[in-house]
Order: sequence, then C-alpha cells, then structure tokens
Amino acid sequence: MILVMFATEPEAAPFMKCAAWERENIGRKPVFRSAAGGTEVLISGMGQVNTAQALAAYLEGRTRPEIVILGGIAGAFAGMGAAAGDVCFAAEEIYADTGIHSPEGFMGIEKTGIPLAEAEDVKYYNRFPVRDLSPEIAGSRFPFKIYSGPFATVSAVSGTKKAAAWIKETWNPLCENMEGAAAAHVSLMYGAPFAEVRGISNMVEERNRARWDIPKACANCAAVIRKLMEKI
Repeated sequence: MILVMFATEPEAAPFMKCAAWERENIGRKPVFRSAAGGTEVLISGMGQVNTAQALAAYLEGRTRPEIVILGGIAGAFAGMGAAAGDVCFAAEEIYADTGIHSPEGFMGIEKTGIPLAEAEDVKYYNRFPVRDLSPEIAGSRFPFKIYSGPFATVSAVSGTKKAAAWIKETWNPLCENMEGAAAAHVSLMYGAPFAEVRGISNMVEERNRARWDIPKACANCAAVIRKLMEKI
C-alpha cells in the first residue's frame, strides 16, 4: 500500500480525479482508498499539528505503507532555480523556524542540546531525512522543470522580502511549506519511508496572491505523483 498525503482537498483533487475512491475516517481525518487497490489518500488539514496527528493516527491504525508521499504546493525561493509551475522533490526537510531567537541571532534547536527525535541511535534536530524520488522519473517529459533540494517547513509563511531573506540565509532551502517536516518526523518515528513532492504556486516574496497559480501547481504536482506511481 502507498499512502499519498495532502493538506487540503483542493491540493488532492487533481490527483484523485482519475480514479474511483472509497471514503472512511481515521483519526477524524478523511482517508480515501482506491477502488483498484494499492493506494490510499489522506487529507491531513493544514499545518504541522494537523499533519502529525493525521499521519500518526493513520500509521497506528494501518499496516505500515510501502512509502508515504506528501504532495501539495509550495513557495520557491528566488535564485534557487525553481519557478512557479515547476515541481520540486524534497532531499531533506527542515523545521525552519524552530529554535532560539537570541541577541546573537537565530540558533537551531541543536543549540539546546535536546533533539526533536531519536531513531536508531541518531539524534535529529531541525533536519529530517527524506527519500528523494526524483531519480525515479528521470527521462520522463513534462511541460515544466523538475528540481530536488532541501525544503523548509514554517509555521508562518514568508510573505515579506525580509522574512524570505531570513529563511533563505539561515537554511538555503529550495522552497517552503507548512507540513513537510512534521510528516518526515512522524514517518521516521514509525519507520515508514517518506518522500515529498511539491508544485510551485508562487515565489517567496512580498505577498501578492494575484501572482500565484495554485491550480497549476496542484495539477503539475499530481502529474508527477501519478508518474511516480507507475515507477515505484
């Protein structure tokens, strides 16, 4: 079984439109099972807490999936390559605003000496491992570009140049989102392989929704995940 997660139903809709699904609830969150079998879709709700709660409830109540794939949209940082409409694969996930604001500047959680997680004698602080699935679609043709790199997960999206510059200078990520690190964290704790794919809806800049293209980002993300399903 492959689990595909999305934060919201609009993000999931392009992926789900080409198949028949049977609905149930797990942990008070909707889960859709493909009538053809082999795939389930979990709608977690937006943000880190919803993501962690939904995925933990799912993993407690189901046989561990072959892989968890988190899809959705993201904002790309200027100068990192990706642009609106492109699709990005996570190479790692970063809790980008978890840590300490000090007179000397921001410090990651490692400075506390307290890891956010431990697994197989490894301590994890802000950075969590992700399986980069971009090689699985090498040679596939899309009318947009594919990138892979570190993703930043934030509690508050960067809607100013100042906020964007701080995240970029601190972590040098490809893009930012609101769920990925939490999903990577929970997957690690349950021993479930985890991957993340995001369609770029906007650049991380002064917030201007008129410049965003969420439907295109969702559609392109869905196209890539469907191609992945043929490969893995």
